[in-house]
Amino acid sequence: ISTIRETPVGESVKLTIVHGKDSEGTAVVSVAPKVNDDGVTSIGVMLGPNYLRTDMVQASSVTDAISKAGSAVYDITSQTSSSIFGLLLGFISGKGLPAGTSMSGPIGVVKSGAEVVSKSDFAAVVAFAASISVNLAVVNALPLPALDGGQLAFVLAEAAAGRRIDQRVQEGINAGALLILLCFSFGTAVGDVTSIFR
Repeated sequence: ISTIRETPVGESVKLTIVHGKDSEGTAVVSVAPKVNDDGVTSIGVMLGPNYLRTDMVQASSVTDAISKAGSAVYDITSQTSSSIFGLLLGFISGKGLPAGTSMSGPIGVVKSGAEVVSKSDFAAVVAFAASISVNLAVVNALPLPALDGGQLAFVLAEAAAGRRIDQRVQEGINAGALLILLCFSFGTAVGDVTSIFR
Protein backbone atom coordinates (compact mmCIF):
# COMPACT_ATOMS: atom_id res chain seq x y z
CA ILE A 1 0.00 0.00 0.00
CA SER A 2 2.81 2.41 0.86
CA THR A 3 4.45 1.72 -2.54
CA ILE A 4 1.17 2.52 -4.31
CA ARG A 5 0.69 5.73 -2.35
CA GLU A 6 4.28 6.84 -3.04
CA THR A 7 3.99 6.25 -6.81
CA PRO A 8 3.92 9.58 -8.68
CA VAL A 9 0.84 10.34 -10.76
CA GLY A 10 1.25 9.05 -14.33
CA GLU A 11 3.68 6.29 -13.41
CA SER A 12 2.79 2.59 -13.08
CA VAL A 13 3.44 0.07 -10.36
CA LYS A 14 3.99 -3.64 -11.01
CA LEU A 15 1.94 -6.12 -8.98
CA THR A 16 2.54 -9.86 -8.78
CA ILE A 17 -0.70 -11.83 -8.51
CA VAL A 18 -0.42 -15.30 -6.98
CA HIS A 19 -3.12 -17.80 -7.91
CA GLY A 20 -3.92 -20.59 -5.45
CA LYS A 21 -2.66 -21.29 -1.96
CA ASP A 22 0.47 -23.10 -3.14
CA SER A 23 1.51 -20.47 -5.70
CA GLU A 24 0.17 -22.61 -8.54
CA GLY A 25 0.50 -19.71 -10.95
CA THR A 26 1.63 -16.10 -10.93
CA ALA A 27 0.98 -13.11 -13.16
CA VAL A 28 2.64 -9.69 -13.24
CA VAL A 29 0.43 -6.71 -14.11
CA SER A 30 1.16 -3.00 -14.46
CA VAL A 31 -1.33 -0.61 -12.88
CA ALA A 32 -1.34 3.20 -12.94
CA PRO A 33 -2.50 4.53 -9.54
CA LYS A 34 -4.92 7.46 -9.49
CA VAL A 35 -5.77 10.03 -6.83
CA ASN A 36 -9.24 9.38 -5.37
CA ASP A 37 -11.75 11.88 -3.92
CA ASP A 38 -9.99 11.82 -0.53
CA GLY A 39 -6.70 12.85 -2.14
CA VAL A 40 -5.14 9.42 -1.56
CA THR A 41 -3.33 7.60 -4.37
CA SER A 42 -5.03 4.24 -4.94
CA ILE A 43 -5.54 1.55 -7.60
CA GLY A 44 -9.23 0.82 -7.00
CA VAL A 45 -8.58 -2.15 -4.73
CA MET A 46 -10.21 -1.99 -1.31
CA LEU A 47 -9.04 -4.07 1.64
CA GLY A 48 -11.85 -5.39 3.82
CA PRO A 49 -12.17 -7.60 6.90
CA ASN A 50 -11.17 -11.18 6.21
CA TYR A 51 -13.79 -12.59 8.58
CA LEU A 52 -15.85 -15.36 7.00
CA ARG A 53 -17.60 -17.17 9.83
CA THR A 54 -17.21 -18.60 13.33
CA ASP A 55 -17.66 -22.33 13.64
CA MET A 56 -18.93 -23.97 16.82
CA VAL A 57 -16.63 -26.81 17.91
CA GLN A 58 -18.02 -29.64 20.01
CA ALA A 59 -15.69 -30.85 22.78
CA SER A 60 -15.57 -34.57 23.49
CA SER A 61 -14.87 -34.13 27.21
CA VAL A 62 -14.27 -31.52 29.91
CA THR A 63 -10.51 -31.87 29.42
CA ASP A 64 -10.91 -31.40 25.66
CA ALA A 65 -13.12 -28.34 26.25
CA ILE A 66 -10.48 -26.77 28.52
CA SER A 67 -7.78 -27.52 25.95
CA LYS A 68 -9.76 -26.05 23.04
CA ALA A 69 -10.77 -22.95 25.04
CA GLY A 70 -7.19 -22.41 26.20
CA SER A 71 -5.89 -22.70 22.64
CA ALA A 72 -8.50 -20.20 21.35
CA VAL A 73 -7.71 -17.71 24.13
CA TYR A 74 -3.97 -18.09 23.49
CA ASP A 75 -4.44 -17.41 19.76
CA ILE A 76 -6.56 -14.29 20.38
CA THR A 77 -4.18 -13.02 23.08
CA SER A 78 -1.03 -13.52 20.98
CA GLN A 79 -2.60 -11.83 17.93
CA THR A 80 -3.87 -8.93 20.04
CA SER A 81 -0.52 -8.50 21.81
CA SER A 82 1.48 -8.51 18.58
CA SER A 83 -0.92 -5.98 17.01
CA ILE A 84 -0.81 -3.62 19.99
CA PHE A 85 2.98 -3.81 20.38
CA GLY A 86 3.34 -3.27 16.63
CA LEU A 87 1.23 -0.11 16.88
CA LEU A 88 3.19 1.13 19.90
CA LEU A 89 6.51 0.52 18.15
CA GLY A 90 5.19 2.39 15.11
CA PHE A 91 4.29 5.40 17.28
CA ILE A 92 7.58 5.31 19.19
CA SER A 93 9.65 5.07 16.01
CA GLY A 94 7.63 7.90 14.43
CA LYS A 95 6.21 5.75 11.62
CA GLY A 96 2.63 6.05 12.88
CA LEU A 97 -0.04 3.55 11.98
CA PRO A 98 0.80 0.89 9.38
CA ALA A 99 -0.79 1.52 5.99
CA GLY A 100 -4.38 0.33 5.77
CA THR A 101 -4.96 0.25 9.54
CA SER A 102 -6.96 2.50 11.82
CA MET A 103 -7.59 2.90 15.53
CA SER A 104 -11.06 2.65 17.06
CA GLY A 105 -12.35 3.79 20.40
CA PRO A 106 -15.57 2.88 22.24
CA ILE A 107 -17.77 4.28 19.44
CA GLY A 108 -16.00 2.16 16.82
CA VAL A 109 -16.29 -0.91 19.06
CA VAL A 110 -20.05 -0.35 19.47
CA LYS A 111 -20.39 0.06 15.69
CA SER A 112 -18.47 -3.18 15.06
CA GLY A 113 -20.52 -4.96 17.72
CA ALA A 114 -23.76 -3.81 16.11
CA GLU A 115 -22.58 -5.21 12.76
CA VAL A 116 -21.74 -8.57 14.38
CA VAL A 117 -25.10 -8.75 16.20
CA SER A 118 -26.99 -7.87 13.01
CA LYS A 119 -25.72 -11.12 11.43
CA SER A 120 -27.67 -13.11 14.07
CA ASP A 121 -24.71 -15.46 14.48
CA PHE A 122 -24.48 -16.46 18.16
CA ALA A 123 -20.98 -17.92 17.73
CA ALA A 124 -19.76 -14.65 16.17
CA VAL A 125 -21.24 -12.62 19.06
CA VAL A 126 -19.48 -14.85 21.63
CA ALA A 127 -16.19 -14.60 19.69
CA PHE A 128 -16.55 -10.80 19.48
CA ALA A 129 -17.20 -10.54 23.24
CA ALA A 130 -14.18 -12.76 23.92
CA SER A 131 -11.93 -10.64 21.68
CA ILE A 132 -13.07 -7.44 23.43
CA SER A 133 -12.31 -8.99 26.84
CA VAL A 134 -8.86 -10.12 25.70
CA ASN A 135 -8.15 -6.68 24.16
CA LEU A 136 -9.02 -4.97 27.44
CA ALA A 137 -6.88 -7.43 29.42
CA VAL A 138 -3.85 -6.93 27.16
CA VAL A 139 -4.15 -3.12 27.17
CA ASN A 140 -4.66 -3.08 30.96
CA ALA A 141 -1.50 -5.19 31.40
CA LEU A 142 0.68 -2.66 29.53
CA PRO A 143 3.29 -1.08 31.83
CA LEU A 144 1.75 2.38 31.52
CA PRO A 145 0.97 4.52 34.56
CA ALA A 146 -2.76 4.69 35.43
CA LEU A 147 -3.18 1.07 34.22
CA ASP A 148 -2.77 -2.10 36.28
CA GLY A 149 0.44 -2.91 34.40
CA GLY A 150 1.79 0.48 35.42
CA GLN A 151 0.96 -0.14 39.08
CA LEU A 152 2.78 -3.47 38.84
CA ALA A 153 5.76 -1.63 37.31
CA PHE A 154 5.81 0.73 40.33
CA VAL A 155 5.73 -2.25 42.72
CA LEU A 156 8.60 -3.95 40.85
CA ALA A 157 10.58 -0.68 40.83
CA GLU A 158 10.09 -0.32 44.59
CA ALA A 159 11.17 -3.94 45.12
CA ALA A 160 14.29 -3.42 42.99
CA ALA A 161 15.20 -0.11 44.70
CA GLY A 162 14.44 -1.41 48.19
CA ARG A 163 12.44 1.69 49.09
CA ARG A 164 9.05 3.23 48.35
CA ILE A 165 8.62 5.69 45.50
CA ASP A 166 7.56 9.16 46.69
CA GLN A 167 3.75 9.28 46.63
CA ARG A 168 3.69 12.75 45.04
CA VAL A 169 6.00 11.62 42.23
CA GLN A 170 3.83 8.56 41.62
CA GLU A 171 0.65 10.67 41.57
CA GLY A 172 2.24 13.15 39.16
CA ILE A 173 3.29 10.37 36.77
CA ASN A 174 -0.18 8.79 36.97
CA ALA A 175 -1.88 12.14 36.33
CA GLY A 176 0.28 12.84 33.27
CA ALA A 177 -0.29 9.36 31.87
CA LEU A 178 -4.04 9.64 32.50
CA LEU A 179 -4.13 12.94 30.61
CA ILE A 180 -2.34 11.34 27.63
CA LEU A 181 -4.77 8.38 27.68
CA LEU A 182 -7.77 10.76 27.79
CA CYS A 183 -6.41 12.75 24.83
CA PHE A 184 -5.79 9.51 22.95
CA SER A 185 -9.35 8.33 23.72
CA PHE A 186 -10.76 11.67 22.57
CA GLY A 187 -8.77 11.41 19.33
CA THR A 188 -10.08 7.91 18.58
CA ALA A 189 -13.63 9.03 19.39
CA VAL A 190 -13.35 11.93 16.93
CA GLY A 191 -11.98 9.51 14.30
CA ASP A 192 -14.88 7.08 14.92
CA VAL A 193 -17.51 9.83 14.59
CA THR A 194 -15.83 11.15 11.43
CA SER A 195 -15.82 7.67 9.86
CA ILE A 196 -19.54 7.26 10.60
CA PHE A 197 -20.49 10.40 8.65
CA ARG A 198 -18.22 9.69 5.65
